[in-house]
Amino acid sequence: MQEFQYKFLTLLPGGNPENDPPPGPRPSAIILRDYREAEIRHGRLAMIAVIIWPIQEKLDQLFLEEDVFGPIMYGPITLPYLPLFMTLIMMLLGYLDIYAKDIQEEENVGDAFLPGDCFWDPLKILQGAPSTMKRNMQERELFNGRVAMVAFAAFVFEELTSHRAIIDIPGNEMLFVPAYQIPSVQEYLDSLFLIYSS
Repeated sequence: MQEFQYKFLTLLPGGNPENDPPPGPRPSAIILRDYREAEIRHGRLAMIAVIIWPIQEKLDQLFLEEDVFGPIMYGPITLPYLPLFMTLIMMLLGYLDIYAKDIQEEENVGDAFLPGDCFWDPLKILQGAPSTMKRNMQERELFNGRVAMVAFAAFVFEELTSHRAIIDIPGNEMLFVPAYQIPSVQEYLDSLFLIYSS
């Protein structure tokens, strides 16, 4: 997995270690830690947004009239439920950040905390885990957040250039259409039905 992550990151702008900037004053560890924490927070929001965006468009397509439905980037009428849900999630994540800062101050953690650690683990996933495992989980979250941020930017680019909803762009049907609605899958299922019904 780490080899794949390294290969993927070298393809991104600035991800090639051979193209490092010339040596000079390096930012302090505290600044880098704050950058990492901001990247984790943005990645968390991007992961949620990348899930909610196509779901919102699919629900709009199912429940709204065809002449009203359109890409989210062009501000059509949409059902209010998922945007309200996303707003609630953003508010809860903001509260969680405030809660984490309060705990840092109460427990005198100071600068000895992991970036993105909210001190809240209701499922007890990392309770009692060694610091290497916590660091590994954090790196995975960071990688998935980066991929989600790139995917979100791709969604914006696709909708702005095609003037179509993400779920209606040709080539995306494998991602956003139920498998049983894809013609080739329907033919396969029909052939299986004929075999087993005779």
